[in-house]
Amino acid sequence: MCKKIPFILLVLYVSLISCDSIENNSRIAFELKVTDEENQPLSDIDVNASLRDTSTGVAFFIFPSFEGFEALIGVGSTDTQGEVSLISLNPELSLNEIAVVINGDEQFGESSVNQEYGIVIYQLDSIASRTTILPNTTLKRSATLEVEIVDVPEIEGSLDYSITYATRIQQFRFPSGEESISNTIQESGLPAPTGIITLETLQNTTAIFAYSLTLSSGAVESNTIEIPINQETAQYAFEF
Repeated sequence: MCKKIPFILLVLYVSLISCDSIENNSRIAFELKVTDEENQPLSDIDVNASLRDTSTGVAFFIFPSFEGFEALIGVGSTDTQGEVSLISLNPELSLNEIAVVINGDEQFGESSVNQEYGIVIYQLDSIASRTTILPNTTLKRSATLEVEIVDVPEIEGSLDYSITYATRIQQFRFPSGEESISNTIQESGLPAPTGIITLETLQNTTAIFAYSLTLSSGAVESNTIEIPINQETAQYAFEF
């Protein structure tokens, strides 16, 4: 496993490497404002630009390697007004994809730096000018969903169920529109070992619990239940 390269070495690497995917070592800027759901500005929120080589299919947020140029190409953070102007290297978009990651860790963009909030990622369809103004961005607060499956002895049957919930990473294409990001887990019977499923999600979202219960008589009971997530920890218990 590769060790994380210290940031100062990463900057030096990005500055000195000769690579056709960077347009003459030129710079571009991304401007945006970050608020919470009460429209209050959020300061000290990390924002970075990351690059991937689409010719190799390597995912975003990979540190530089000699096989290709996949790297952070710009970093910044919001001020007391929740605003940031992020200066980035300018990639050749015919060869690469660029993403602006808000509140994601520098290495992979998959974990929140400020763990009270989720992550927002803008994948750029194009760069029309030297300064790209991204939409005002609202970070949702993080939440945990706990779903307990309770085996009731009086009910004999088999259970199939799924849970669909919002991930902590909200992903948008810019400027063409949103990519909805959610996870679905599917199980049969009781989850081991405790009977409780713990999922990382976001507040002010709704999870969907769908089940099909086949009773010993052969009868089948199916339903879909909405679970509102309006606080830091939401709990739901299903008995069968």
